[in-house]
Amino acid sequence: MRNFTIPTLLMLACLCPGMARAADCSLKMVNTVPMELAQNGARVFVPVVINGTPERFVLDTGGNLTQISAAVAEELKLPGVETNIKMLDLYGNASTKAVKVDTFVLGRLGDHNTTLPISTFFQNGGPAAGLLAADYMGEYDTELDFAGGKMNYFSQDHCPGKVVYWPAAAIAVVPMRLVDRHLHLDVMLDGHPVRAMIDTGATGTTLTMEEAKRVFGLSAEDADKRFEHTFQKLSFEGLEVGNPHIAIIPDKTGSKDPNNGYATGTRVRMQDDPLFSPPSMLIGMNILSKLHLYIAFSEHKIYITPASAPAQPPQTAPAQ
Repeated sequence: MRNFTIPTLLMLACLCPGMARAADCSLKMVNTVPMELAQNGARVFVPVVINGTPERFVLDTGGNLTQISAAVAEELKLPGVETNIKMLDLYGNASTKAVKVDTFVLGRLGDHNTTLPISTFFQNGGPAAGLLAADYMGEYDTELDFAGGKMNYFSQDHCPGKVVYWPAAAIAVVPMRLVDRHLHLDVMLDGHPVRAMIDTGATGTTLTMEEAKRVFGLSAEDADKRFEHTFQKLSFEGLEVGNPHIAIIPDKTGSKDPNNGYATGTRVRMQDDPLFSPPSMLIGMNILSKLHLYIAFSEHKIYITPASAPAQPPQTAPAQ
């Protein structure tokens, strides 16, 4: 993960374990960032500040590395640096370029003297300056409140399970694995277990053709052409989403890809290792925008509830 830091006055008990009280179960918020959903809910944007200049990035938990568009890098006159990272996107476009950034700020959190790869997603321009990926998650718990338009970061120093502070009619506690900076979890689709990934950078939810045929007997005449299917229900440990609309897509990852690289997002691993191979399902914004998530990294769990009216979050811990 990236090395996010916060100003001295905002240091919390979790960063100084000896100061924490064992009986203190309260959540301690260290950062809050506004999230802006596109009109159709297909994209979610967050504000960042690069070398003092405000920009807008797409929030992409399915991405491996935070990255910037070539146009914005040129506009900000960011110096190029050498890198051994090769970025591959869904359409086979590749990038091996990166730039140096003096300061990268997200709300109260900041990174210094870092590098950002040049993204392949913004070659023809677009509504954002880059992608904020999951490499800036993991050091703190992360709440994604799509209805309230907030991404909140919390200290991991709290009692296990005491994290859902908002009113919720149902709560799903889903085991989560952080694999190669990706949020993996197991879900049930029409009663069948499916390995999935939380991907806020995906506008819709997808399932590979191989899994669709093997588990559900779904196939298309053209094996290289995607098609759509509406299932009965998608279940997260009992919390159900009815009639999920899912795109069935060809599996073009690993050895099935001419570049032998991931082709379902901003991936960098170049091997057919089952541990690191992408899950067969990507859960995108058409479903996530209807949910409220708390990602408890230290517990390896995601707490999921239906989206609800915004609630007042816990206050930032007082200055030490």
